[in-house]
Amino acid sequence: MSARKVAYVVAMAALVLSSAASAVPARELVARSRAAATRGDWNASARALEELVAAGVDDNSVLYDLGTAYANAGRYGEAIHRFEQVVRRQVFDADAQHNLRAARLRLAHRDAERTGRAVAETSLPFKTALGEVLPLDAAVSLAVLAQLAAGVGLWIARRRSSEAARIGGISAAALFGLCALFALSVLWARSSAEPAAIVLRDGVKLLDAPAEDAIAGEIVREGERVLSIERNGTFARVRTVSGKQGWVRARDVGSMD
Repeated sequence: MSARKVAYVVAMAALVLSSAASAVPARELVARSRAAATRGDWNASARALEELVAAGVDDNSVLYDLGTAYANAGRYGEAIHRFEQVVRRQVFDADAQHNLRAARLRLAHRDAERTGRAVAETSLPFKTALGEVLPLDAAVSLAVLAQLAAGVGLWIARRRSSEAARIGGISAAALFGLCALFALSVLWARSSAEPAAIVLRDGVKLLDAPAEDAIAGEIVREGERVLSIERNGTFARVRTVSGKQGWVRARDVGSMD
């Protein structure tokens, strides 16, 4: 299993769990997970990491390793959920991107063997895709720095007497202005998007009401992204990318936020 930032994860998790005297130490949970992964018991490996997440540890390395454990256990919806969380925060994490694609392909192969039909990935609406081009902190930094750089370019264009300096300043201001506009567009798309979630399990059906005796309709695919519209007790109303709406049990979807 990946050991990225293990020392940092252990230190942070220890702080989170130190107040609970009866809790299993974070170092032991990490050791359990790695030992289980070594012997190929991926469900046990996932359970140890789930305890860290349940205790409030929200670190990308833990989520990455949890996704890896789920994928190796054949729990592809849960794996996609965790990898999507990491990629949403770290767009340029090549390992997480690779494992996310691999989990989707494995799920598609499994579905193809069962039904003869499979979908590896559904195209996202433009606004949703735009909002995930950059991580939130990177988009904020780019917007601020690009606007400052554009301002400096305009200052140079006004203050310098040479024609070359003015042209260079105007060109720089235009370039950085476009970068700022792009970053602001990403921030707008992300801030205005509805909360997203991933279907965690196979065979989840859309219900016509938030009740155990509700009439079940179409099945939503495991690993599919849905928009979370509202909550009602233990149920959540969701909308698929294709526009279908219905209620599902909240435990069957995982938030990406």
